[in-house]
Amino acid sequence: MNDNSQFFERVKNLAKTKGVNLRDLIEKCGINYDSYNSYKRYGNLPRAEEAVSIASALGTTVEYLVTGKTTDNAEVCELLRKALEKLSS
Repeated sequence: MNDNSQFFERVKNLAKTKGVNLRDLIEKCGINYDSYNSYKRYGNLPRAEEAVSIASALGTTVEYLVTGKTTDNAEVCELLRKALEKLSS
């Protein structure tokens, strides 16, 4: 996996965690789903404004989607909270 493929994995995993259909998410961000898949297939990142839209829709930052790092632990806390909810139900 190249470094850019991690962006798409993070998007997919966050969408799944939030219970959001990936295609619906991408299209609600104003991005053609075929274009999104083309970025992924060729190892290219979406344009900056598209990455911002995706990050915003997922409640995260572009920094996290691109690097996997975040300056805010809120997202990690939210993921842990949701995991604990699933375990306790």
